[in-house]
Amino acid sequence: MTGVVRPYRGVAAQTRLRERRQRVLEACLDLVAESGVADITVEAIAARAGLSKRYFYESFRDRDAVLVAAFGEALSPMGRELAAELSACSCVEERVERTARVLVRTFTSDRRVARLYTEAPGNGALAQARRQMVDEFTPLLVREVLLGDPADPRASATSMLMVAGTTEVLDRWLRGDLALGDEQFIRMLTVLGIRLAGAEFDEELRRQSL
Repeated sequence: MTGVVRPYRGVAAQTRLRERRQRVLEACLDLVAESGVADITVEAIAARAGLSKRYFYESFRDRDAVLVAAFGEALSPMGRELAAELSACSCVEERVERTARVLVRTFTSDRRVARLYTEAPGNGALAQARRQMVDEFTPLLVREVLLGDPADPRASATSMLMVAGTTEVLDRWLRGDLALGDEQFIRMLTVLGIRLAGAEFDEELRRQSL
C-alpha cells in the first residue's frame, strides 16, 4: 500500500518539491554569474540553495542536468513573449525588429542567463541544448517572422543563416566584443535580418551607425 505524504507545516509535498527545485535553479544561475559554468559543482549549488545534496538529487541527476534545466527555463519565456509581440504585426520589417528586441531584452534583463548562454559551447550538455534551441527556433522564424512556409527549402535556408549568424553575433556582443549599445545592436540585427530576407533596405544600412 502506498504511503500518504502529509503536508509539512501546511505545505503540500509537491509544493515543497517545486520550491526546492526552484531554489536549486536560482542557486545554479547565481553561481554561473559569479564564477562561470566550468567551476560549478553539485556541492556548491546545494550549499548556495541552503539545501542538502539529497534535495538536489530529488530533482536533478547531476550538474549538467541542472545547467540544462536552468538554460531551458530561463529561455522558455522568450517564445511566449515573442508570440505576444508578433500578434499585432503584419509586415516582415516590423516582425524582424520585434524579434530582435525580444532577443536582446531576454539576455540583458538577467546577466546570469547571458553568461550561461555565452559559456554553453564549453559544456557538452549545454552546447547540445543551445543547438536544439537553434533547431527549434528556425521553423518558428520562417513561419512567424518571415511569414514563409517552413517546407520551402529556400525559406528554411534563409532562416538557418539568420538564426546561426544571430547566435554567433549575440554571443560576441554579450561578451563585450562588439561596442554597441542595446538600441544600436537591435537596429543592426533588424537591418541585416531584413536584408537577408530579401527586403530592399540599403539606405537604412548606409545610415546605420556602428
